[in-house]
Formats: sequence, structure tokens, C-alpha cells
Amino acid sequence: MFDAHTHLQDSRLTAVFDEVVSRAARAGITGACSCGTAPGDWGATARLARLPLPFPVVPGFGVHPWHAGRLPPDWLACLEGYLAAHPGAAVGEIGLDGVRGDVPSERQEEALVMQLGLAVRLQRPVVTHGARAWERLAEILKPFARELPGVMAHGFGGSAEQLRVFLGMGGFVSVSGSVCNPRAEKIREAARRIPDDRLLVETDTPDLFPPGGEPAGSGGDGKPLNQPSNLARVLTELSALRKVPPETLAVLTRANARRFFYGQTGNERRP
Repeated sequence: MFDAHTHLQDSRLTAVFDEVVSRAARAGITGACSCGTAPGDWGATARLARLPLPFPVVPGFGVHPWHAGRLPPDWLACLEGYLAAHPGAAVGEIGLDGVRGDVPSERQEEALVMQLGLAVRLQRPVVTHGARAWERLAEILKPFARELPGVMAHGFGGSAEQLRVFLGMGGFVSVSGSVCNPRAEKIREAARRIPDDRLLVETDTPDLFPPGGEPAGSGGDGKPLNQPSNLARVLTELSALRKVPPETLAVLTRANARRFFYGQTGNERRP
């Protein structure tokens, strides 16, 4: 199993990190992508990618839309430096967010466009966030999509039409633990519709804890912390929705993740 979107560098996991990694390996995790969200966690993301873990971790470096409003003047040059130092890294997590209103949409879009331009120039895949902003995210992505080696809509929760638009741009679409919520009708319907060759799965560790999962502890707010071993729970739910054995989906989504992050003939163990 390949967990296509995590934040393993998150400080909420520091005290339980070794156990989280061990559980992931025992559960069958063979790879993961861990995305930075702001200049303040890029260093931790880089250190994580260098650790001798039982499975390879692809680093992602980017500015999450929640953090687009407060950036140092040299943030883009700093981002380019991290990407240059990690040739196998993705650009992410980047995108737009319509849930929180504390960062003006203009600032979010400006940061997104600058990062997409950098991804095109360096030829890196991008991992995007679009909560309640999928339509506008697709509009901004469209001029860049053909020049990017890959685009992922992480934790997709858009409409059927928005899904069609992302797929039309050649995008990969990742399903998170939200699919385990029987009331998440849009997410569950999208999970049924994603073509086999574009399907990815993720946990968004330490967030989006799935019903029926195993917590890695609890955060400061008392909510359970998610972990990559819960990817098996996501696959079980996806199996029921798509009427395909979970083992088949595990192999399929792992192969898709290898294509997205490493290219058609990539080696998971490369830097």
C-alpha cells in the first residue's frame, strides 16, 4: 500500500513517531508522500525524507493555502532551494481553501500561481488542496496542467462535474478516510467514479481520522490522530464501493502512486 498524502513531519506525531512507522510497516505500507505546508516545516520534511525508515518517503515542499497570508519575503527562493536539494520531491501541499476565511483568496491564488510556475520550471508533480474551492482550483490549474508531469487532487470532495474537469486535465484523484463516513455522499460517489488508472489513496495523517481506524494517540484538542496504517481501513471501504477486492485496489493504487511520484519506470527507493 502507498499512502499518497501524509504529514508525517507534523509535531503532533513526534512522541509516537517510531510506533506509527512500525505500525505502518506491519500493516503493509510500502511508501508514502509527506507534504510540507509552510517554510516552518520544510526542514522537518527534509529530515524525515533522509531517515532510514522501513519504507521510502517522498517529500513534498509547498505552501498550504492556510499559510499563504503570512510568508517571509524570500519564501519562493527558499522553496526552490529545498526542491533543488531533493530532486525526487513533489510541490505540495498547495492549492486553495474555501473552508477557512482568514486568508484572502487573492493571497491564496497568488501563492498558488507562483508555486505552479516553479513546478513547471523544475518539472515536478504537484499535490493540491481544494476544500470547497475545487472549481476555482481547476480554473487556475488548467493553463499549467499540460506542462506539469503530474497533478493530484488530494482528499477530493468535489462534484461529479468537478471530477470530470480534473480527470480531463490528466489529474490523479486521491481518496482519504472521509470516504468511510456514510453521510459523505459526494465523496463516496466520486470514489466510485474515479478511473482505475487515476485512483490514489491516502490517510492525510495525522488528520482525517477514519471511523473504525486505530488512533495514534490524541491531539491537543482531544481528537484522535490518524496514521498510515489506517490506509487499510480506507481500502476496505473503497473495496465495498467499487466492488473490487481490497488487495486488488492496494496493488492498483500503489502502481498509480509510483507513476505519479516516480514516473513510468521509476524506482521507489530513489531520492
